[in-house]
Formats: sequence, structure tokens, C-alpha cells
Amino acid sequence: MADTVIVGDEQEATSPAEESAHAAAVAEGATAVQAASAAESAEEAKAAAEVALQAAEANMATAEGVIAATQTAEGSAQAAQVSAEMVMEALTAQTAAIAALTEELAASRKAAAKVPDQSPKSTPADRQPGGGARLVRR
Repeated sequence: MADTVIVGDEQEATSPAEESAHAAAVAEGATAVQAASAAESAEEAKAAAEVALQAAEANMATAEGVIAATQTAEGSAQAAQVSAEMVMEALTAQTAAIAALTEELAASRKAAAKVPDQSPKSTPADRQPGGGARLVRR
């Protein structure tokens, strides 16, 4: 036998049990929607955590590179400092050598000025060997 539903203009009063059942069904639907949203949010959070982990690993690799570059730079700076010190020592030695040569030159000039001229004042005339008279051809 077929059930017949008659819809009319009359409003039927609902019982508190029916209202509670309806509210429970609505709450159950809302809970299902919220559970699906929470699961989706959890997946997104998991993906974000994976991206953050990859970024942290990349930062760590970059930091290792920076540390290595810093150590290289420190070594280069120390080598440059040693080179600068060697240049300063060479310049100091060069300056001392120039000063010593200047003093030596000044002393030799003073000594040369004090020595009397030992060259003859006049040169003797050329003479023929054997002494005597001069022969002149005309």
C-alpha cells in the first residue's frame, strides 16, 4: 500500500523532541563541515611545515657557506697583515740604507775637500830623450 502525504495549509506543531532532533542534525552537519575544514587546514599546515623545513635547511647550508667564506676572509686578512708588515720592514731597511749612503757620500765629499790638490801646477815641457838641444824642422 502506498503512503500518502497530504500537504495542507495547516501548520502542525512540532514537538520538543522533533526540534531537538532537528538541532542535533544541524549540529552534526556543521560538525562534519568543520571536520572537513579542519582536515584541509591540517594538510595545509603540514605543507607549510615542509616548506619551512626546506627553508631552514637552505638557511643552514647558506650559513655554512658564510662561515667558510668568513674563515677564508680572516685567513686572507692575516696574510695581508703579514705582507703589510713585511713591506714596512723593507721600507724601513731601505730608508736606513739610503741614510747610510747619504752620510757616506757627505763624508767622502768632506774628505775630498780637505785633501790638497796634488797635481803639478805646471807640466814640464816635452824634451827629447838624451837631453840637450831641441831640434826643430823647418
